[in-house]
Amino acid sequence: MAIAGGGYVSAKPLTQYNVLILKDANAWGSPVVENTLSDLNITYRVMNSSELQSVTTSELVNDYDMIIIVSDQPQGFYDRIGPQMGKLEDYVRAGRTLEIHAANWGWGGGLWTTPLPRNVTIVQSYSNYDYVIPDNITLYSTYSSHGYFVNLPADATIITVQAPGGVPDYNKPSTAIYSLGSGKVFVTGLTIEYSVAYRGPEWKSFYERIVLENLGYSQVTPPTPQPTPSGIDVMLFNFYYYIQYQRNLEAFNELYPQAVEGGVDNETLALALMENQTAGEYYANASQYGPVVANFPRIYIFIDLRKAALHQKQAVEILKEAMATP
Repeated sequence: MAIAGGGYVSAKPLTQYNVLILKDANAWGSPVVENTLSDLNITYRVMNSSELQSVTTSELVNDYDMIIIVSDQPQGFYDRIGPQMGKLEDYVRAGRTLEIHAANWGWGGGLWTTPLPRNVTIVQSYSNYDYVIPDNITLYSTYSSHGYFVNLPADATIITVQAPGGVPDYNKPSTAIYSLGSGKVFVTGLTIEYSVAYRGPEWKSFYERIVLENLGYSQVTPPTPQPTPSGIDVMLFNFYYYIQYQRNLEAFNELYPQAVEGGVDNETLALALMENQTAGEYYANASQYGPVVANFPRIYIFIDLRKAALHQKQAVEILKEAMATP
């Protein structure tokens, strides 16, 4: 799965896809999966674990392009889904995609009672940071992930790993995709629903790309430079984020030596440096087509500039919080 990149192409428009969402309750109190599909103009149906019992594999294959199992469910959901995993595996073997949000140990109180397809299991492990390998970026949340996977098949592609303290741990894969018959299984221990609902916009962007690629979209890289019809609005936003990035970069360069001198611990300094580096990488991406200022009306400049500003602000806030702590 190539998470990084520009636009997407597909054999059919998004409105012609149909996705089945399996859940008994909203994960962390929010219908994020439904909202995301709606934003992408993708048709979906929500089904609970009891209803699934009366649906055949053939019906699933004929009716749905992808099935998404939502995170953070009550125990009854996992108790009922476990015995039906064989049906879902047959669905995948027929050439479909199963997207499993496996982050349990959440507000719903439920735990997986059976292994995931191909005997993959999730191990409880909380991390505030997870590293996105294809993007070379780090996602932050109040528990970015609740676990990592063991016994992944040899053909699995690792997409994210837990990064305790901001340092990637490649022995703790938290998102992966692997084959099963003619289809594919996507598993993640990321708190997708919580983080999209309550954390930064980078989570929404990340999850939208996951959905598109799991549905069979291919990314086109690099994006074709095109001005947008609302160029003046993009220009204003770009100018705002450009100023924010530059101001926070200046603040970071002033605060960092003060934090070192003030005895801020190495782990916190490393987190701040990581955010600063990520911001710089996004700013470099925004600059790859020429001077940023000269390209203000371009939408793809806006995307990277915005991320640069957000990560640079986070770097400054980490230092400020650490220096304010007695």
